[in-house]
Amino acid sequence: MLSKIKRIAKKSKLVQKVWKDVNVKVSFNPNICEITPINARKSEVKEKRLNLLVPSINQEHIFGGISTALKFYEQLADELGCKRRIITTDASPSSEDMKRFNKYTLVSCSEDSGVDYQVVPFNDRYNKTVPIGKNDVFMSTAWWTAYAAHNLIRWQSNEFNQEVKKSIYFIQDFEPGFYAWSSNYALADSTYRSELPQIAVFNTRLLMDYFKLNEYTFHEEYCFEPTLNEELKNRLLQINEFNKKKQILIYGRPSVQRNAFELIIESLKVWVWQQPDVREWTIYSVGEKHPDVDLGNGVKVESLGKLTLDGYSSLMAESYAGISLMISPHPSYPPLEMSTFGIKVITNNYGNKDMSYFNDNINSLHQLSPISISNKLLEMNKEFQVNIKNNPRNESYINNKEMFRFINHINI
Repeated sequence: MLSKIKRIAKKSKLVQKVWKDVNVKVSFNPNICEITPINARKSEVKEKRLNLLVPSINQEHIFGGISTALKFYEQLADELGCKRRIITTDASPSSEDMKRFNKYTLVSCSEDSGVDYQVVPFNDRYNKTVPIGKNDVFMSTAWWTAYAAHNLIRWQSNEFNQEVKKSIYFIQDFEPGFYAWSSNYALADSTYRSELPQIAVFNTRLLMDYFKLNEYTFHEEYCFEPTLNEELKNRLLQINEFNKKKQILIYGRPSVQRNAFELIIESLKVWVWQQPDVREWTIYSVGEKHPDVDLGNGVKVESLGKLTLDGYSSLMAESYAGISLMISPHPSYPPLEMSTFGIKVITNNYGNKDMSYFNDNINSLHQLSPISISNKLLEMNKEFQVNIKNNPRNESYINNKEMFRFINHINI
């Protein structure tokens, strides 16, 4: 009976029109939430203060990118010898989140506080303002934080009748690529083309070169190369020989489109019917918790979610193969980490990016499809061996203690 009603409804033009109108009304939203204004008021704080605009410092949001930005921010504040204030634009940290920032005090935006080491949550900002002083300077991260910083800098210049101050733009990807051609694409792009004097700090020379190839220019430009996390490094240096299992590790973040989770799954669905000893292999997904995925032929992807660094290092040490894609000009951290822990990794080229230079364990594909990825995985697995000597390459990646060597050249 129900199926009959559905068939009749599908043939009715009136029903189709009502359905379409309801969908339009429900989905219609002419607003862009990322650029909800951050309004300012005059602060009496006179000292120089470095303000970090960052979406969140909550534990669940701190992956490699935010962690790197925080590290740079702290070193820059040390170099400048100024006060520190972190303004979170998208989320408010809990008391548990603040434990990682034990030097910092949680301060309400309603207070004009001169205390050093502040965290000011500003995600709930309706009818609220943030106090901005004459000597506040800004460091932005995600594009919408740069958009907000630009407006604050213009307001500051007008309010205090002074020259526009330089700001730091910490760029870790080509962020217009996070969207289809759209309003958000145009807004993200606009932050790279601002008339304001921006000091761009790029995560990798590859990314900086991509911007240059696409004719973006900044007041000053610097770049740095990522280094292995200190805890992962300590674990790595304890290993003389990896004891590998028939185990595949994928970087699985379904909510992040540029990590191409669906393409990885489709590739594995092809691979399970081609690998002769497929039942002997185990596949784990890390990075973000999601339902396990049935690949067919009695094989599944088991999701482990976001691991502790100790758990992550142990899993990498025992895994033979890995797949970690990044559909952007930034190399991303997982392929570097996996390959350093002796994993044969499949990743991808993009624009001027080709990660095969990093070490012999990385296979950087020019053409991505389920067939090409599956074929490369089959090829790698033919060479499976249990015992692999830990012979670390990329000395600068493992032991680089001065990631931001240029930091003393920055003057804002």
